Amino acid sequence: MRFSNFLLLIGLLLIAFSCTKKDQSYTVIKGATLYDGTGADAMENSVIIVRNNEIDCVGKAEDCSIPLGSKVIDAAGKYITPGLVDAHMHFFQTGFFDSRPDAMDLNGTYPFPEVAAYQQQNPQRYYKTYLCSGITAVYDVGGMSWSVGLQEAAEKDPMAPHVAAAGPLLTPVPGAPFDLPSDRVLVQLDSEETGKKMVQYMSALGSTGIKFWGISADDPEYMSYVEAAAEEIRKKGNQMIAHATTLEQAKATLRNGARLLVHSVSNTEIDEEFIELARENETFYNPTLIVSAGYMLAYRAAADIQPMQINDPNGCVDQKTMELIQTASQFKDHSRLTDEFKERLRNFDPQTQMTTDLMLVNLKKLYDAGIPIVVGTDAGNPGTLHGISIFDEMEMMQEAGIPAEDLIVMATKNGAESMRRLNDFGTLERGKLGNLIMMNKDPAEDISNIRSLTHVMIKGNLNEVKGIQRN
Repeated sequence: MRFSNFLLLIGLLLIAFSCTKKDQSYTVIKGATLYDGTGADAMENSVIIVRNNEIDCVGKAEDCSIPLGSKVIDAAGKYITPGLVDAHMHFFQTGFFDSRPDAMDLNGTYPFPEVAAYQQQNPQRYYKTYLCSGITAVYDVGGMSWSVGLQEAAEKDPMAPHVAAAGPLLTPVPGAPFDLPSDRVLVQLDSEETGKKMVQYMSALGSTGIKFWGISADDPEYMSYVEAAAEEIRKKGNQMIAHATTLEQAKATLRNGARLLVHSVSNTEIDEEFIELARENETFYNPTLIVSAGYMLAYRAAADIQPMQINDPNGCVDQKTMELIQTASQFKDHSRLTDEFKERLRNFDPQTQMTTDLMLVNLKKLYDAGIPIVVGTDAGNPGTLHGISIFDEMEMMQEAGIPAEDLIVMATKNGAESMRRLNDFGTLERGKLGNLIMMNKDPAEDISNIRSLTHVMIKGNLNEVKGIQRN
């Protein structure tokens, strides 16, 4: 009897111990001003409880009971938003011309097949760059077919952003210099059958979207190929993405169900027909305001006119990219850089010519009309560096007249929805993944305050941004 009582006592002590021991599976961030990504008002003195990789509670102290023994982080004076989403980037591109021989052929120094192989084998450096920049999800809207495989691989990597990828693009033109015999970026849409097979293949691989690059809107035969491919996209439950920079191109893709327009209409002001088509399709509009200027900045560096200015206080840009940019002037005598072109480059003013007034006007018209807008940089193109370019893009969008608090939604919730992952992240809500960023300054006052980024949480793991690229 006494032995039984002894066992009972031991059992009670074990239960008591288990109830009081620290449970490090819970991370609690308390005291910050929080923007949850839904567009709701700021929540002061907030509490976020993350268990393993999921958000368990978001609210005030009275709403969220902190589990005993949790790892508690005092974030008083800080500001929190969901992790950012770059809804337009390219893993196969480096940020310089070595990955764009169509713009400037550097094969003599950097053979493109070797560049392409390196890009496939080493996406991790960009993973770090994106996380260091507060970006916890990216949408690769055009690349080689291997980019689709990054979706699953990144999901399993605790230090990788979430990835959505479209794979090769359908286009009216023949293959470009950055196609390889074993893989390609551009697939010529030369028949209905080609389009259908491409949609079937990429959808079976798991692509998130089928992208059309360049639309011959005035060619009825070509548009019949687009229509056939668009119908196959609907059958496969995929979504249509369009690179369309003229009003007629954009309308043509919208009439075929485009869900994501990845560039501004830049030849004329948008009209009511465009707005209605976009509204009917629930289309997302990605303006990519600064990517064209990025080319000019990269050309200026290559021509030894002015080195590229990189605002990167947290050291997010990887070393290989930095070496490319810092040695750009070795190509100052390249045949692409004619005297006439160099004169154009000298006359380019980075302070006033980073975008056009027309693109800003069209962006504001769509914002006023309630068309959903996402933030996407087109990173990887020359002069538009992975990760850090998102700050310049958002600041330019703010210049168009979009309030900072709405830009937060565009860079989080809308981006996640465009890549078909809103059920998983994009807002800070119970049951979603623990993806968030912390800042020293209020991003809703001025979107440039996102540059005061100090921490990023990805899949429940909280990191200081200054240490990410060095790890």
